Amino acid sequence: MAKYNVHGGHNPANKIACGAADLLDESIEDRLVCKSVIKYLKAAGHTAYNCTVNNGTGQRDVLQKICAKCNAHNVTLDVSIHFNSGRNKHKSNGKPGGFEIWATNYTGIKKEASKRIIANLKKLGMNTHGDPYKTTSNLYYLNHTNAKAILIEVEFVDDVDSKNVYKKIGYDKIGKAIAEGIIGKSIDSKKVTVKPKASSKFKSYKIKVTASALKVRKSPSTTAAIVRDAYKKGTTVTIKAVKNGWGKTKDGWIKLSYTKKC
Repeated sequence: MAKYNVHGGHNPANKIACGAADLLDESIEDRLVCKSVIKYLKAAGHTAYNCTVNNGTGQRDVLQKICAKCNAHNVTLDVSIHFNSGRNKHKSNGKPGGFEIWATNYTGIKKEASKRIIANLKKLGMNTHGDPYKTTSNLYYLNHTNAKAILIEVEFVDDVDSKNVYKKIGYDKIGKAIAEGIIGKSIDSKKVTVKPKASSKFKSYKIKVTASALKVRKSPSTTAAIVRDAYKKGTTVTIKAVKNGWGKTKDGWIKLSYTKKC
């Protein structure tokens, strides 16, 4: 039997370097899907290691720790579970953002597993985000694992139609579809004994600005456009979503490293 690494991307929800959060919380849902994938791989007789990191001190540190966990095992394939963002679509138009898979290239096990995973997710009623075979040489994780690696973006956290599709199908069926795609065989659900914890929604919280002036940007990036006057020191605002150390307020995105929780 084969061995695999699987992990949910980012730190846990509400921590520094956590995943995107809006209608769904990436750091919650990717862990649920990850545990489901592992559960079904083990039910099929394979070895599956959970390489999720929960104690990173920053984005780079999380990535380095994930790769270190992955590289501690000699496996056939590394699989990273993520949820996408950037649609900012809270009104339904019947068109979910869809899923996609990222890799440095598609050869060997990466090509074979991705092809099967895509077919399985489509059978569940999920659509692809354009061409599902995305290639990049710029993702740290894909470049620093000893084994072949793929990264799956399951759905969009800020797209109401994506959320509805994801909730309708459920993380467990999605995890099973990914696991079956990885090994290329059907898995008997009756052999499964471990169940992941139930999903929960992102909880808004208040912060106080500690910087003398904190810029508010259109998106979570230092290069994004400034959308209003800076928040002054002592200003209290509600954080509605979190991504990579940034918090989303009613006005835009701010760097959370210049704030403290109330």
